[in-house]
Amino acid sequence: MGRKSIHRERKDKTKKVEQWTLAILPKLSNMALGDLTIDDLALLMNKSKSTIYQYFVTKEEIFEYITQVRVDHLKAYKNEISGELSAINYQYETLAKILAEGVKDISPFYLKQLQIHYPGAWSIVNDFLQGLLDDLKHFYIFGIENKMFKAVSPELLIKLDEYFIMQLITDQTFFNNNQQTLESAIKEYMYIKFEGLVLK
Repeated sequence: MGRKSIHRERKDKTKKVEQWTLAILPKLSNMALGDLTIDDLALLMNKSKSTIYQYFVTKEEIFEYITQVRVDHLKAYKNEISGELSAINYQYETLAKILAEGVKDISPFYLKQLQIHYPGAWSIVNDFLQGLLDDLKHFYIFGIENKMFKAVSPELLIKLDEYFIMQLITDQTFFNNNQQTLESAIKEYMYIKFEGLVLK
């Protein structure tokens, strides 16, 4: 007979746990996530394995937690989209900064690995992106109806956004021949997009 698993009560995750889990993101940018063990993650976090097990049961749970915390931080963008649009030509800059902050320390290779090996964590990313695209569509429609944006198809704008975002975050070859990061690419894309949309 196999060994019975021991049920342990896990501690509530504190701000400190959030900090030392998120701190490993830069270290994971080029690692094969599927090969990592709990021992590897403990070493990267500079914590003992027993400390990790006080808060997490599996490595899948660790990646889901890291992803959820980062996504929760990113949701601040909603306040910018749904807020007062009178200064719409400045809003895209704020939105770009929020999104760029969200992908700081994250590489396309890391996200592709997440998609392949940790479907629970990737589902959190995908749900966020779908919510982002839905909110952006309403943002475009509002801007067009109120004569702040040029009268272009919101469906086309969203398709362009979806293609750009998905290609950008999961295709590590995108950056092979230039010096761009996810952060700089998002800022430039948002600049081009909204400079073209806003009525002068």
